[in-house]
Amino acid sequence: MGLYEVSRRLEAGQVPTPGEVLKVIWAQRRREVSWMAFVMLFVFWVWMYQIRLLMALILGRMSYATLDRFADLVLTTPEGWIFLGLGHVEGAALALVLFSITVISIPMLLDREVDFITAMLTSIRTVLASPLVMLGWGLVVTLMVLAACVPFFLGLLVALPVLGHATWHLYRRAVVSD
Repeated sequence: MGLYEVSRRLEAGQVPTPGEVLKVIWAQRRREVSWMAFVMLFVFWVWMYQIRLLMALILGRMSYATLDRFADLVLTTPEGWIFLGLGHVEGAALALVLFSITVISIPMLLDREVDFITAMLTSIRTVLASPLVMLGWGLVVTLMVLAACVPFFLGLLVALPVLGHATWHLYRRAVVSD
C-alpha cells in the first residue's frame, strides 16, 4: 500500500512524505484491504495443503526424514518427477488465480472506496480482457522477484518499489482510463 500511495502522490504531482504515506497505510485498517489479505492467505493455505496432498498421494510411504533424503527422492525417482511435475502445474495454476484476483484489486482498494469482491472481480475482468499483456506482466514480476532474491534478497530493495510503481501505472492505465 505504501508503494502505491507514493506512486499515487507522484502521479498527482505531490511530493510524498514518510508521515503522509504511513498515515494512509494506517488508515487501510478500516477499509477492505484486510479482507483482501485474508483472501491471499486463504489461497496460500490451499496451496500448502494441495502440496501436502500431492506428497501423500504420490510419495506415499516413501521415507524422507531429512532434506537430503527428500531432495534425493524427488530428483532421482519416477515418483519424485511426477510430484515435481504435478506440483509445478498446480502451483502455476494457483499462482495464476492469485495474480488474477490481486493484480488490479490491491491498488484499486487504495484508490477507490469499493468492496474487496468488486475489486477482485474487476481484477479478473481486466486479466480476461488482456490475457497476453497480463500474463506477460506476471512473467516479468516473477522473473524480477527471482532475480532480486539471488543476492541474499537484497535485490528486493530495488525490485519491489519498481514493481509497485509499475503495477500502480498498470492499474491506472487498465482501469481508470476506461
